[in-house]
Amino acid sequence: MVLSIVKGNIIDAEVDAIVLPANTKLKEGSGTSRAIFEAAGRKALTKKCKEIGFCEIGSAVPTLGYDLDCKAIIHAVVPSWIDGHHDEYSLLSSAYLSSLEVADILECKSIAFPLLSAGNNGFDVELAFEIAVKSIESHVPKTIEKVILVVYENRIADIAKGRGYEVSLLVRDLGKDVEELKEKERKEELREQRNLAVKAFVENQFAHAMDYIKDPENMKKIINTGIEIVKTVYGTMKTDDE
Repeated sequence: MVLSIVKGNIIDAEVDAIVLPANTKLKEGSGTSRAIFEAAGRKALTKKCKEIGFCEIGSAVPTLGYDLDCKAIIHAVVPSWIDGHHDEYSLLSSAYLSSLEVADILECKSIAFPLLSAGNNGFDVELAFEIAVKSIESHVPKTIEKVILVVYENRIADIAKGRGYEVSLLVRDLGKDVEELKEKERKEELREQRNLAVKAFVENQFAHAMDYIKDPENMKKIINTGIEIVKTVYGTMKTDDE
């Protein structure tokens, strides 16, 4: 099992499972939790979490990945820092290990973690990083081949580098993004060309029409034609009345 540390947005990770830092009621939180809920499809994910209802601190439970490009979202229920005397260390480690066990049960080959409990849960960033790395490296995998620890801030990336880890940038399939951008630009260019062509055609036809109308003989024909149409319509109406 290979552990990689990358800097970026976890929803861009191309893995089988993405870990969401959860609370016991599995409700949407802030930060990483909110980003994953939004990317996965808030309505469907919230509905499933309500059905599950509850999960203990230090445990993990899976749901489908929904709109994310992953097999599963693993909801790891993380502890908040109190004072270091309420099993915070072991509960945070358990959240990592439980997530890895769930991923193995789901036969995932790859999994991405954010740095759990390092945000609003109040853990010291260096401590959270140490627990993350030691917990992940202690796991004996069954199916998992690759673990990605996704860090968001430069400060955390610097901590990782200071401990001898190489930190790469997490970039999602640039080739695909470039092709999609090119296709979008091509469609916009074609749309603009079409609009210009239609505008030129209309202006050209309008100019021809105005030239035609300005000719006295043509104007006379138009007026006479209009008179004939009125006579025909009026005559038909009169005949119907009679």
